[in-house]
Amino acid sequence: MNKKLITMLVTFCFMLLLAPVSVMAATPTNAPIVIDVGGANVENENYKITDTGINIRKRDVNYELTGTTDKKINFWGSNNPNEVDQAFYLKLNNLVCNGGFIVQNSPVKMVVEVPKDTNNKLKRISANDLTIYGSGVLNTEGFTVTQKTSYMDSALHVTDTTINVNVARNSAEWNGKCVISGNAVLTYTGNGIYAPLQLGVKNGDATHSVLLEDNAKLICLQDDPETPSEYSVSGLESFGAPITLKDNSYLEAEAKSSTGKYAGFGIVSSSMKVLGNSKVVARGYDAALSVGNDLEINGGTIKAISKGSNGIYAENLKIENAQIEAEGYWPALFGNDALSISNSTINATSIDDIAIFTRGNLSIENSKVEANAPQDIEGIKARQTTTINQSWITTTGNESYDSINDSVLFNGNDGKVIGNATVIGEETVSSEKTLIIPEGTTLSIPDKAKFTNNGKVVVNGTVINSGQITCTNHSGGKATCIQKAVCELCNQEYGDLLEHNYSTKWMNNEEIHWQECTVCHNHKDESKHIFDDDKDTVCNVCGYERMVNIKTPKIIKGQNSKWKKDSKIDFVFVSDADYSDFVSVSIDGKIIDSRNYVSKEGSTIITLKSDYLNTLSVGKHTISINSTTGSASTEFIIESNVVETPVKDDNKKKDSTSNNQETVKPMVKAENKQEVKKVKTGDDENIIGIALLLIGSLVVLTYIRNKKID
Repeated sequence: MNKKLITMLVTFCFMLLLAPVSVMAATPTNAPIVIDVGGANVENENYKITDTGINIRKRDVNYELTGTTDKKINFWGSNNPNEVDQAFYLKLNNLVCNGGFIVQNSPVKMVVEVPKDTNNKLKRISANDLTIYGSGVLNTEGFTVTQKTSYMDSALHVTDTTINVNVARNSAEWNGKCVISGNAVLTYTGNGIYAPLQLGVKNGDATHSVLLEDNAKLICLQDDPETPSEYSVSGLESFGAPITLKDNSYLEAEAKSSTGKYAGFGIVSSSMKVLGNSKVVARGYDAALSVGNDLEINGGTIKAISKGSNGIYAENLKIENAQIEAEGYWPALFGNDALSISNSTINATSIDDIAIFTRGNLSIENSKVEANAPQDIEGIKARQTTTINQSWITTTGNESYDSINDSVLFNGNDGKVIGNATVIGEETVSSEKTLIIPEGTTLSIPDKAKFTNNGKVVVNGTVINSGQITCTNHSGGKATCIQKAVCELCNQEYGDLLEHNYSTKWMNNEEIHWQECTVCHNHKDESKHIFDDDKDTVCNVCGYERMVNIKTPKIIKGQNSKWKKDSKIDFVFVSDADYSDFVSVSIDGKIIDSRNYVSKEGSTIITLKSDYLNTLSVGKHTISINSTTGSASTEFIIESNVVETPVKDDNKKKDSTSNNQETVKPMVKAENKQEVKKVKTGDDENIIGIALLLIGSLVVLTYIRNKKID
């Protein structure tokens, strides 16, 4: 036989082993025996209908029950161990049986099909080994799996069926190995006297267990949870049956308030496991979820609320990959001997005590934990050691811990990063809180993680963002006049631009001056330089020094002029310098008294008085009109008032002399009547000159005489 075929056979056999034994043991093949329970009395080999009841006579055959009756439907078991696997196979087709299913004498095994789209009602149903399947609805007042006998173990397996149990008396019981699977939904509603459902009632029996798997749900409620009972009324009591939830299963239970000494638990069990994506909701007046030994939560979700005790209590409490919401009057999360939390999200609130507590060692690893305790009470406490690693801890107390590494710790509203912390999933700094990232520490937001800041985050260390940061309240960074502040956390711009930071120092160029922003170099108060006049070299505002090309003044009237003594005429000179710049007048380099001249505007007009001019010697002189812009100078000549008379020949010819002779031009000074200066030559020259003078005089006289005769 080839290996592939062998593998297929082995796999098939293994699947058979996993299948419910009660269904597979002796599945009948006959066509259903249809019984109309409301029909006339009848008796045959398969069943009997009388005035008092309906008896089902055969095992390991198929029955289909339909119709409505107030009678009981009776089933007889067998005390013969050889018949232990024989079962009653029943198909409910919109059956209404107000008398219920009654097991007579010996325990029985029962397999019940509740087909899709059927709605069935039974007064009660019980069996020692009970299997129910099908996606229809079954309503009953009693649903019980009785305790095992010496030759038949107790067992329950419900698949896909919706079963509603309104408990009429005492409690319903499950014993043995109980499995709820598929899409089954079992809802028990108590009567206010006892817990709606009790598991593993025969204490000390190791065969008890309860498993919820797939999408199965078990719900245990109270008909009037707010009205107090005189006794302790719990939601679900497990005496010796460990409870296990896995996959997407769901367990919910609530207690009833009490006026008595003892309060009710939501769920109380010897041990419990919450695995996969399963969920537990428990509400109690004593502990909402109380486990006497080990409570293991791995991947599940628990919401446990107690009004008078612990939210969750266990001797040994181990939480991994879970989400926990616990509220209690006493510690909301209480691991008596030990408490460990890893890869989980915890929200624990205590009304009057520490929120999270253990008498042993406490360890928190890679988790988000929020512990809310009353004022002045520690939020998280262990009697022995507390170790925290790679976690986000929020506590309302002021406590510190034996060892905390690579974590964020909030004491009240004040938080700090310790070491290299990492955001787990989603974290939010609320509006009233401040988180400090000290120098040398790191806050990392990994891929797919989200960090929201609605409060204040002070970044002195390092932020590494590979995920998503959202800031509704930015912080850090510094705005300028050209760029808004950049949040140190999310690196987004926020706020407004600052006003320009103008320097008090003036900036300038050749034409203008201005004040300049020290950041963006923007200009304000830009204007042209201000000088007192054209000659001012320093700007009155900014101190800018300019080069001024001052035109040297010059004489524009009177240059190189002549003045004759005793002329009684003032001598006028004009400089092109502005009169406003006039300083003084110098003659031949010496400043003269202002009494010797008259000055006036246009441009600068200087009139030398004749009295002063007469004091000057005949000949060349220099006048300087001095201004702030310089001196305008020119030469002038003072002439004598002596008249020169030229000597003329009769024939008006020029006299000729030898090369050694000079022409004599006598000069007569009328002012001082000094002798005429003569050019010295020899004696002959004196005689000739005199002769010529006499001849000239004779000619002039003769001419005048002739004129008179004419």
